[in-house]
Amino acid sequence: MSTLQSARRKLVAMPDQTVRQQIMGLITGTSRTARQLAELVGIPERQVEEHLVHIVRSVAHDRTRRFLLEPSACQDCGFVFRSRTRLTRPSRCPRCRSEDVSPPRFGIELRALS
Repeated sequence: MSTLQSARRKLVAMPDQTVRQQIMGLITGTSRTARQLAELVGIPERQVEEHLVHIVRSVAHDRTRRFLLEPSACQDCGFVFRSRTRLTRPSRCPRCRSEDVSPPRFGIELRALS
């Protein structure tokens, strides 16, 4: 069974959660792209990106969690979009102008309080 299938089963078991709660549950302990999240939750990819902006704010106030962003990268020249603040996928690489850019991946890491 794939991880997407098991994530779908988890969502069916928890229909009383809001979309943001579902997204937070799906990215806790793992990382996923906005497209994967959109497919799992059943909303458009752009809406997922809008929800992620609010999730970043919520997680920033919680000392037990940390939002992780794996930046986009150009598949042709290897340029990594480290300084990009937007959560959307860039349209092209600024170095080689290629449109073959990987989407960013999002996750939430649980921290142990000391």
